[in-house]
Amino acid sequence: MISSAGAIAEFKQRQQTKKSDHTAKNYDQCIRSLAEWLQNPGSAGYDPNKRDRESKEIWEASTADLRTFLRNLLNNGGYAGGTVDNHVIAINVFYQEVNKMAEEGIDIPQIDNPAADLDVSGWSQLKKGTKKEQELKELHYLEPDEVESLADNVDSPSLRNELIIRLLYHTGLRRGELVNTRVVDVDTEERTINVRATKSHLNRTVRYQPSLDAIMNRWLNVNRPALSKPDSDYLFPTTHSDQIGEAYVGTIVGDAAENAGLQEVVFTDASGRERMKISAHTLRHTYAVRCLKNGMDVRTLQKLMGHAQIETTEKYLRLSEDDVLD
Repeated sequence: MISSAGAIAEFKQRQQTKKSDHTAKNYDQCIRSLAEWLQNPGSAGYDPNKRDRESKEIWEASTADLRTFLRNLLNNGGYAGGTVDNHVIAINVFYQEVNKMAEEGIDIPQIDNPAADLDVSGWSQLKKGTKKEQELKELHYLEPDEVESLADNVDSPSLRNELIIRLLYHTGLRRGELVNTRVVDVDTEERTINVRATKSHLNRTVRYQPSLDAIMNRWLNVNRPALSKPDSDYLFPTTHSDQIGEAYVGTIVGDAAENAGLQEVVFTDASGRERMKISAHTLRHTYAVRCLKNGMDVRTLQKLMGHAQIETTEKYLRLSEDDVLD
């Protein structure tokens, strides 16, 4: 019979074919946390194990187990309501997928989905976030001089890293979209980039400003050929791989923020990871606010950002309007 770890690995692989990389990774982390909680009662810092639970495999979990796990996250782990909601979704999807695995011949128990009757809609805490998470979720954006400071304080290779920061600011690209951009997607004459959407699946075209012409042309014609693997099609390869990774893009921005003296820790989450104020996504927020300040209508911005819902774009209106009032 397949192990819990094997089932989770199979689940992640299946989600990667259906969901964005970010969603698949989040689902995987949620299920791994549940499996660890089930197999090792009392070992997690947020698990007091007051009922002296016995160790279980992940397919032995009951609906009551799931409720207890989620309450532990919410009450003892410092998790915000939205994060716990995401766990509920991931858990439900996992158990649905387990039964599909069994139907397809994988040696795994076919079970009644314990998440099918999991109703947490009445949990008032789910409607709230921790104070620290709410602060992080406040949309933070940079002023033009701060963007310049980021670009001026990148680590080596400086031209590539500067171009990455400036492109994120000029185009509002997500990290996943940037790393998946190929050379053929870039039209240097029109200054456009065809975006292969990784989250919304809404492919689109974005533009960058003439001020990037020199650095873009130098990257494409001089620095990139010297740095990249000869057969890479991607705009940003490395000396070791065909394309730069999403996490590394985050590191480039984070290190530049540290070097520029702009970075700060907002809070430390339940897993001990420091959550920082400036990230690659901050440049996406900055792009959106700049566009609105320059008079762009929200529908046009929605298309350029690749948002499926207009409500997602409208959240930037408050920031641009607040600045006008200030």
